[in-house]
Amino acid sequence: MKLLRWAAACGLLCSTAEAADLAVAPVAPAAFEPVWTTTFNTEFRYFSFSGTRGQPVGIAPLGVRGSGSQFYLPFGLSFSGQPVPDLKIDLVARGGYADTRQSTPGLSGALSTTLDTQLSATATYLGLDGVQPFASLNLNLPTGTSYLAGSRFLTRFDSDLVDVPTFGEGFNIGPSLGVNVPIGQTLLFNLTFGYTARGAYFREGPPDPLTGIDAFIHTRSGDTTSVTASLFYEDGPWTGNVALLYSQDGTTFIERVPVIRSGSRLGVSGQLGYAWSEAWRTTLSASFNHTERNFVPGAFLPGLVAEPRNSNSNLYRVGLDTLYTTGAFALGPTLSYLYRDANSYDPTTLQFLPARERYGAGGLLQYTLSERVSLNLRGERLWIHEAANTGTGQGRLSYTGWSIGGGATIRF
Repeated sequence: MKLLRWAAACGLLCSTAEAADLAVAPVAPAAFEPVWTTTFNTEFRYFSFSGTRGQPVGIAPLGVRGSGSQFYLPFGLSFSGQPVPDLKIDLVARGGYADTRQSTPGLSGALSTTLDTQLSATATYLGLDGVQPFASLNLNLPTGTSYLAGSRFLTRFDSDLVDVPTFGEGFNIGPSLGVNVPIGQTLLFNLTFGYTARGAYFREGPPDPLTGIDAFIHTRSGDTTSVTASLFYEDGPWTGNVALLYSQDGTTFIERVPVIRSGSRLGVSGQLGYAWSEAWRTTLSASFNHTERNFVPGAFLPGLVAEPRNSNSNLYRVGLDTLYTTGAFALGPTLSYLYRDANSYDPTTLQFLPARERYGAGGLLQYTLSERVSLNLRGERLWIHEAANTGTGQGRLSYTGWSIGGGATIRF
């Protein structure tokens, strides 16, 4: 903008000096030229663990140490641009591949599969001063695997431990409406209302006693309604954001029978960054998630009723990293902490998660090859301590593991 003002002022002075000799013709406004940006990103993530017992804990053999691993390769392609001056369009496609292996003696299983494909389209209107309304449509295409026959079901690991606890579900449609409101020069407020209609899919069930083939279990997870409010801040060396999320799931049906309706969820997350100098920057991130009581089949009343006590938990996460930048390189240490305060039911994997603490320490390396290409590499050593799982007779468990990842972002 300063450059444009300077150019305009320079042009005005030159025109004034020459006005006595030559009349200046009016300049036609520059024609709008649509500009589109294409971004491709991919990365790999590898997680391995070994510890007191295998996963899932409820069926793992006693007295046998467990181990497992997961290799995850997500990728995404996005197109962003303005076909007309007052309209911005964002199109995104995401997919991935996962290879997961359980290596516990007597409890081994392996699965290599593509994952579901996510498509999204967002249109933002820029023609209003101070307000930017937008509409978005998200689709989940069932290109992954939800039916894990034989021992493959043993590759559904704990969602606190791996990035991909499940490998597919049904065809989902998720429309949303929202608004961005710039506040001054340093703040941006966002409010989004969303709804996700979830389609049915098949999971594996008990094997047929005659054929030995696992049954196909018709499963339909409950639809989700959500409201998100977020605030973004940037001023000088400070950057930050905070988000508040409220969501409510509908009833989950198995073989068209209502089995559970998860309690409403409230989540708060935030990130704060500070640049100590041109070379040093520290970023702190944190999140908190709370889930209310589930609704389960009643012993005497028809339909689903609120459980006597909340079987869910509070989940806390904290991360800290400091980066030192020199030339095209940036590197530094990372720390992470996860705390689940009680055993909890996970509606994604349809299994219970034990109370636990997870500690992580590692490092991060970034390399900017050019303005259009950047690379990153991250590694963490993990220590996991789990509380006793009530009702299983299993005492406290301990695991150690590695989390390694890297990726590339390319802009065209």
